Amino acid sequence: MKSCYLERVIMNLKRVIKWIGYIVAIIVVLYILIWGVLIYFLVGGDFKNSLIYLSELQESGLYYGNENRKIADNVVAVHEVDNKLYYITLDGIGIFDENVSLLDAWNKDINKYNTFIPRIDAKETQFNVSLDELYPNISSLDESDRDIWNEIFFDSEKRYTGSHAGHPIKLPFYVSYRKENQIKHNDIVDLSTGAIIGVYGSEHILRNNAYYNFEFGKLTKIDFSQKAIYSYYSDNLDIGRFSKNNSGDERYESYARNELDTVRTKDLEVLPNLLNQRFTVFNSFNEFSDFDKDTFEALAINAIKSRKALQLGPLENHTLSQYLSK
Repeated sequence: MKSCYLERVIMNLKRVIKWIGYIVAIIVVLYILIWGVLIYFLVGGDFKNSLIYLSELQESGLYYGNENRKIADNVVAVHEVDNKLYYITLDGIGIFDENVSLLDAWNKDINKYNTFIPRIDAKETQFNVSLDELYPNISSLDESDRDIWNEIFFDSEKRYTGSHAGHPIKLPFYVSYRKENQIKHNDIVDLSTGAIIGVYGSEHILRNNAYYNFEFGKLTKIDFSQKAIYSYYSDNLDIGRFSKNNSGDERYESYARNELDTVRTKDLEVLPNLLNQRFTVFNSFNEFSDFDKDTFEALAINAIKSRKALQLGPLENHTLSQYLSK
């Protein structure tokens, strides 16, 4: 009897050990599968953690996995440094640690990985503002994070790049990452008010404490000494006027004029309030100084020559001032 009992116990023990083996094997397989899926998602993409993405359809929102895990919205640029995302928005700056645990991601608990510093509450553009003035709570960050922010905004040699990185003009003005919607472009953003003030032109230069921006159809000077912005609009600067295949299409010219009028109207609605009426629209190119005119002419020629489909055309034998005075 005892031997039969022992045999049954041994048989049952073997079954238990066998089932424990099955369970352990299943756990190991699941572990490997989970890590395999995780590694699959964490490689490639725009960021080291490819679960993170930037959606232009959702007010340029930065998300982790899906729209239910929002990191930030109204994103201007994202700089990735050592598994951290240093992002700039219209409302402030933030740092997101990409090393999110699987459990926290599953529970949608990502706030602990995100640090946000709001911008100054300004209604008018704050020219020549410092980084500490622009983001008063930046002093709460670790010294290493503050150093990276200084490098992003001021150190051209250490500036971090990437498909969603931007770059500063001079605070508070910043150039956003290149938008991939209908027409690729970068925005010029006033970080002190969170306002988009224009499109980053094809040619530009910072000179004599002023920033010159050339767009086909529009010239803009941001004067940091006068704390003012000056703009000039002309359909004679439309890109079609310099096309090698310019056929004088009236429909295109009408469309270009309407688009330029739309830009001008928007500027007149937004900029005077931001600049406390220090936004001036010139009716003539000759209202710019001689130095300004020479600068814009050089930018215009560079913009035209850098495009194979364009030719100098009217600027072959005339200065920009002469051409625009006709």
